[in-house]
Amino acid sequence: MSLISEIYLLARKDILLEFRKRETLFSMGLFSFASILIFSTLFNLLGSISLETKQAISAACLWFIITFTVMLGLTSVFSRELRKNSIYSLLSLPIKPQVIFLAKLAYLIVILALIELITLILAIVFLRLNIQADFLLLCIVLTIGTIDLCVAGCIVSFLTVYARSKTLAIPILFFPLILPSILIATQVTTNIVLFEDPAYVLNNTLLLFIHAIILLTIALLVTDELIGE
Repeated sequence: MSLISEIYLLARKDILLEFRKRETLFSMGLFSFASILIFSTLFNLLGSISLETKQAISAACLWFIITFTVMLGLTSVFSRELRKNSIYSLLSLPIKPQVIFLAKLAYLIVILALIELITLILAIVFLRLNIQADFLLLCIVLTIGTIDLCVAGCIVSFLTVYARSKTLAIPILFFPLILPSILIATQVTTNIVLFEDPAYVLNNTLLLFIHAIILLTIALLVTDELIGE
């Protein structure tokens, strides 16, 4: 069986189980919807601020919601294996550890992509997010930023798979990894919304992509140690 087939089968299993139970999807979707409503109410109370300021804040709110939505999804990466005590069966499969990592990464990206699509639609409707630049460019930034967050999230999930207090361990390990990408993604998205400088957007999107590649490369190189721990 090829490497891609192994990744596909493992990721497909997790995705199908998630769509059957919908526990993680429901919690992530509910958090996203509630956050959008809260920020929308706040914007209505701050009626005196300019439209440009509202657009900039909306772009920052979008990444705030995405970041914490990813954190909600991290606890589910190995939740089924831990609940059914099948984590050792998964690790004993005759496949490379990198396959397990990439399969979990694919699962997390698919789940988050669905939630992001809903979040983006809600942001456009309730936060009146108006995309002044190319919408395709925004999709590229969201895609690269999402992959970056998911890679960091998978690393943290592997490190905390046996942790007794995941709610404490995940934020401590997750935020230092994603801080550069969140700052870049927020600035780029704000620039896209306000349509200020396309060259700035492209240059910083490239930095975001490089950050994601570096994290993924490091993760694949140390996956054996991550799983072993």
